[in-house]
Amino acid sequence: MAEITEKNNPVSREGLTLTKILYFILMPFRPNLLKPYMAFDHFTEVPIEQLKLSGIQGVLIDADGTLGPHHSRIFSREVVEHVNKMVTSGLKVAIYTNAFENRFQQFTDINVVTGVPPKPDRQGFKEAMEIFLGLKNPSEICMIGDNFITDGGARLAGMQFIHIHPIKGDESFIHSFTRKLAFQYARFYFPRSFP
Repeated sequence: MAEITEKNNPVSREGLTLTKILYFILMPFRPNLLKPYMAFDHFTEVPIEQLKLSGIQGVLIDADGTLGPHHSRIFSREVVEHVNKMVTSGLKVAIYTNAFENRFQQFTDINVVTGVPPKPDRQGFKEAMEIFLGLKNPSEICMIGDNFITDGGARLAGMQFIHIHPIKGDESFIHSFTRKLAFQYARFYFPRSFP
């Protein structure tokens, strides 16, 4: 069963927050925040050995739109196996989602980040790294996700960001719209970074 470790009382992490709005406004003026470390169509394409060779020791993984459709409770065998391969390769791995649902039982021995500020808050990434991965150096961490606004906030914390083409699902209009617009910004500045 996935281990859910709580640092404090739960904090509301879904929906619009001031941090998300400010980060979204900042994006066009700081294009370096939009440069992905890597980009893939599917989570299972993330090359584990390449991550390790480049010095990555810890991986934070978004859930909705990355591991499965929004609010999925069942994840594909291939996705679960790829997460397990990351762990057996020696990487420290945690699921970092802004949703609170306890739905990650398929991922054994994987921490689920809770009780930290919502993505893209820099402090949330710092606490996820230190408390849930047990690591201290943000340059050795990558965040894997489908959203430049939330998951891409890892760049503010000094981490790498791997963009995954989002899996379609039941997401709110505002979430879908802002995610797509942020992706267009990223593709405009770094067109060769995407498959």
